[in-house]
Amino acid sequence: MQLLSPEHLHERALTLALRFGQPQAYDTHYLALAETLQCEFWTADARLYRRVGDALPWVRWLGAYEPTPEPGGYPPP
Repeated sequence: MQLLSPEHLHERALTLALRFGQPQAYDTHYLALAETLQCEFWTADARLYRRVGDALPWVRWLGAYEPTPEPGGYPPP
């Protein structure tokens, strides 16, 4: 496990919280961290996804996840 606290993370999280009307800034800390690391952010929080999904294309809805089939067509043991 690696703990990360990029510079300006809290400020970016607050900006995202205000922009999207998120009353809980902890959700937007995850968004700010994914944005900073330039990686996808997968969520099962439907309300969060509906609020930000169109504006932040790197946010993904977990319900839309389709696993890649394993070679041979069988899932791993």
